[in-house]
Amino acid sequence: MWHEVRRLAALLMTALVLVGSFCGCSDNTGAETTEQTGEGQSASGKVEPGLVRIAVSEPISTLDIHQNTEDYMIPLNIYERLFDIRLEEDGTTTLIKGLADSWSTADSQLFRIKLRDDAFFSDGSPVLASDVAFTFTRMLALPESMQTDFADMIIGAEDVMAGRSDTLAGLRILDDKTVEIALTEPNAGYLYQLATPACSILSRRFVTECGEGYGRSAESTMGSGPYRVTEYTDSRISLERNPYYHCHEGEELTVNRAEFQILPSALMDRKFRMGELDLLDLNRINPETAKKIYKSPEWASRTISCSRVEVQYLMLNLETPPLNDLRVRKAVQMAINRRRILDELLNGDGSLLDGIYPRGLLGFTQENQGWLQYDPEQAKELISQVAEAAELRVELAGNSQSNIRTLRMLEMIREDLSAVGLKVSVVNYDEESRYYLRRQGVLMAYYGTWSADYNDPDNFIYTFFGSRAKTLDRSSNYSNESVISRVAEARTIRSMEERLAEYASLEKRLVRDEAVWVPLFSSEHLFILGDRLDDFTPFWAGWGDLYLRDVVLKPEAR
Repeated sequence: MWHEVRRLAALLMTALVLVGSFCGCSDNTGAETTEQTGEGQSASGKVEPGLVRIAVSEPISTLDIHQNTEDYMIPLNIYERLFDIRLEEDGTTTLIKGLADSWSTADSQLFRIKLRDDAFFSDGSPVLASDVAFTFTRMLALPESMQTDFADMIIGAEDVMAGRSDTLAGLRILDDKTVEIALTEPNAGYLYQLATPACSILSRRFVTECGEGYGRSAESTMGSGPYRVTEYTDSRISLERNPYYHCHEGEELTVNRAEFQILPSALMDRKFRMGELDLLDLNRINPETAKKIYKSPEWASRTISCSRVEVQYLMLNLETPPLNDLRVRKAVQMAINRRRILDELLNGDGSLLDGIYPRGLLGFTQENQGWLQYDPEQAKELISQVAEAAELRVELAGNSQSNIRTLRMLEMIREDLSAVGLKVSVVNYDEESRYYLRRQGVLMAYYGTWSADYNDPDNFIYTFFGSRAKTLDRSSNYSNESVISRVAEARTIRSMEERLAEYASLEKRLVRDEAVWVPLFSSEHLFILGDRLDDFTPFWAGWGDLYLRDVVLKPEAR
């Protein structure tokens, strides 16, 4: 009831101050009713009730979810998806309904989804089945789309991507509130994919009216999520409650407005300790500062910790000598002192991983853990068996724009590999060139991190090894067609027990038997609560991006 009263109050206020809110890309920001300092504080220093202030590291280039694969902080809050994933207190996850009111499937290949009647975009227009169809078609047809992986299994996807059709054959509109999605083959994890930020539903009318400018400004961005964008600059993004948003069962929003400030790490830390930020992400500040200041008894009661559902790894190019020799690849796996890297660079906040799937992901099995041990002497022995190994140079491709921690990690890996008899150099490319070379399949070795977009092992193993095109894209150039076919077919297995057993078998084959990459570790993500926060639940996958619905302000701060 409380959130309904707040929603109605917000709706009445919005009706008084908004002009032209139903006119496509019009400016709906309204007017300030009190004098502000620009950071949610009045001239007297009192913080605005219902406001949360959070810092992020980099400007966000676009709010168009189809052209962004890294910055999900704002999309998570201004858009809704058909489904979402909830992190439970015991660390497990549950698939929950978002825009979907109900759904059915008989074979994990044809899905019928009925939308909620109370779902509205922030201009007051209802979310319709035609918006769902438009979203997935655009995801494939947009030349700059970076999210095609989440729709390419729908029947007709290839025709849309090739420009042969502007209609997605496998997506049928049955009525205004019902859509049917047909896949080319069964996919038992498909509903989890629909919960990814990439599958946020867009307004067909609004996006079409905005054209190429969609997502480039506050005025040209709109979703049906609990918040809407009122300011979008290189230094700050502001959100406020969407007056047309209906809370889900059990949901209570304590945040009415949010300010995301783009700040360097040193300033983040200072502003937090001065009370000018309400939540501090320790991953965004200097690790030594985090260790010396915040990992102390003084802050223990304010610390929120969660495991990242991620794998940090070193990818190896199987077509490039000497890495084309299995003995050399196994030596590389044994030679890297992963524990030292984790302790020195991440303050020990994380855990070693010996496979593809991280803890917290469906499909993680302890049976595939514990086998990879640091053994430089055995690594030297293996290197000595390969005549050319000591002569050929191994190039670790770095990113010149990486943070100091990543650059130091590459140097530590170089030191470890050099110590067992390999000639190793670190070559730093600019980000765009490194990405281009990786997709051409020519990077020899590189460090990477893959975090879960959806809770299914398919999200990890299929991304890297689901086809020859994917192994080329990731510069592993893995070419065992029988294994690649098994990876692609695993998503079609309808029995969950059989499916997970197959994924575990493939994980062992690729990492332990064939040494296609070096699993390193997953990290722990720590946040510090400010004085105005009562609680906070991190995103289920441990990202720095978060749902404002999971930020709980203290009663006196609301």
